[in-house]
Amino acid sequence: MSFITRRLTVGLVAACGALGVAASPAAAYEQTSFSVCNPQCFAYPHQDEEEGFVYGTITWYNRTAGVTGEVNSYIEDGLPTIAHFEAYKRSTKIASETRTVANGGRRGFNFTTGDTNLVGGIDRIKITVCTQRNGLPVNCSAPVNYSKP
Repeated sequence: MSFITRRLTVGLVAACGALGVAASPAAAYEQTSFSVCNPQCFAYPHQDEEEGFVYGTITWYNRTAGVTGEVNSYIEDGLPTIAHFEAYKRSTKIASETRTVANGGRRGFNFTTGDTNLVGGIDRIKITVCTQRNGLPVNCSAPVNYSKP
């Protein structure tokens, strides 16, 4: 094979490889829907069940997760509702976030949790919803765990 033919072949292979990478689809990430209700949600049947409630979606990335959704509070008592999000790798807590809203409000959220340097990444997010009274969480839901698919 001549020098020119070899150069053309290498150039052609490189160009085809670049086209193959450019044409490949973007990575698809798994999503998990979640909803967790403060125990008071079910105590008053006349209330909208979205009060004292958090819901949304977890998008699982390689080492982290994106969490989007909304937290809602009670109108009647005016006390804040607080949603706790804890990211784990097995039994080790890696990160935590909270979102709070009061006075019948609704608050959207969108954050990423985990550790981009953690080999294997997080594999579970635990969510708990509480009422906050005098700065302390009370009347909390049972923790709900959502695992990476």
